[in-house]
Amino acid sequence: MKTSVKASIYVFLIFLITYLVIRFSIQAVFSDTNIYLISAISAGITVVLSPQKRIVKKQSGDQIQLKWFFSKKVIILK
Repeated sequence: MKTSVKASIYVFLIFLITYLVIRFSIQAVFSDTNIYLISAISAGITVVLSPQKRIVKKQSGDQIQLKWFFSKKVIILK
């Protein structure tokens, strides 16, 4: 599997899990709110909180780097 495909899968899974947690948390707190509004707010928050992927080419091969908004630490996946 190529490095870019692996990075996309990781980012999508993290995005999906973050979205579902935020959406159901907001729905639990505000149960009478419109479903479309809850979905839009959850998507906006998730876009800000989800990691950014970078593919760095090195002599030893490609590396996937995930950078979070609130963390200065870069997660390196091979």
